[in-house]
Amino acid sequence: MSDLDEGTVIDVGGWDGRFVVVRAVRMLGDRAAAVVDANGDGADINLEHFARVDGEWQLCASQGGPGDSGGVWHEGLWAEYDRDEHGWKLTLEPGPAPDDEPMDVRTAKWGWVAYVPGP
Repeated sequence: MSDLDEGTVIDVGGWDGRFVVVRAVRMLGDRAAAVVDANGDGADINLEHFARVDGEWQLCASQGGPGDSGGVWHEGLWAEYDRDEHGWKLTLEPGPAPDDEPMDVRTAKWGWVAYVPGP
């Protein structure tokens, strides 16, 4: 079982490695998240959730839009990112669904969301 790395984020996420920049990756057991700069200029930032199933990393959810901060909840795990003068920060922590409502994904008021159901 390997850790989630930048190359795996690009491959599993279906990104074009010529343009994308992975800004941060964090793992929590068999779950992980990554901050992905879709074209390397900071204009389109994506937050992706991953799960390791049978030793292979799978994309679970992806949220994207402009901005230097954001967060998304997916199946009991919060991922939040922020950027400041020191670089990108990404945190992962277990927690209940937002507003205690049953849902797969919730995002900020901007951007888009894609939920990718597992096999």
